[in-house]
Amino acid sequence: MAQKIVAFLLTMLIAAASAGCNKAADTVKPTEPSTSDTTPVAETIPTETAEQETSEAPVPASVVERVDISFDFTRQPTSASNQLAAWIEDADGQMVKTLLVTNFTAARRGYRNRDMSLSAWVNAANPEGMTDTEIDAISEATPSTGTLTLSWDMTDMDGSRVPDGIYTVKVEGTLYWGSNVLYTAQINTIDAVNRELPVTMLRSEPGNAQNEAMLQKLRISVIVGE
Repeated sequence: MAQKIVAFLLTMLIAAASAGCNKAADTVKPTEPSTSDTTPVAETIPTETAEQETSEAPVPASVVERVDISFDFTRQPTSASNQLAAWIEDADGQMVKTLLVTNFTAARRGYRNRDMSLSAWVNAANPEGMTDTEIDAISEATPSTGTLTLSWDMTDMDGSRVPDGIYTVKVEGTLYWGSNVLYTAQINTIDAVNRELPVTMLRSEPGNAQNEAMLQKLRISVIVGE
């Protein structure tokens, strides 16, 4: 009888143990695969860039290529006349370049004996400080009657281009002895445009009409490029 009881108890213990294992197995559920990608992906967010302001390409500053000077010259039959000079001065009134000066006053040093001959040019150029070679290089024979044209290529006496700034073009004529005429025009090379410059005229002897037809209709024009 005792053996039957022990066998019964063992059977119950085995059954209880088996039931506990099954219960534990029921509580552990298999891991279900994730419905989402487990690899983190960086989200690309469009970067808002401010619209760059569109502006027109910068316009190159105008560049003065040359200054053209023209005038009507009528050769006079009298002595102490027919002297011409054309030159450029900077904003400080200093000589930049002589474009033309007639032989008598310059190369022949006529200003020494006739101090009224092209007196404005003499004061600006100081020919006494120039060698014969230097003064010969700028001297020319008295021109024939007709329309004369000169050009300033925006360089100084050494051939170097001058810096931008304000310059004065001057043309002088000795009409008769101390009777001189001086034409001047000012140019600002900064933001210059193609145009004819206003010209002023100064007479040393306004009431003297002798040979006044020698130098007339002077025109000074600015020629620009890019």
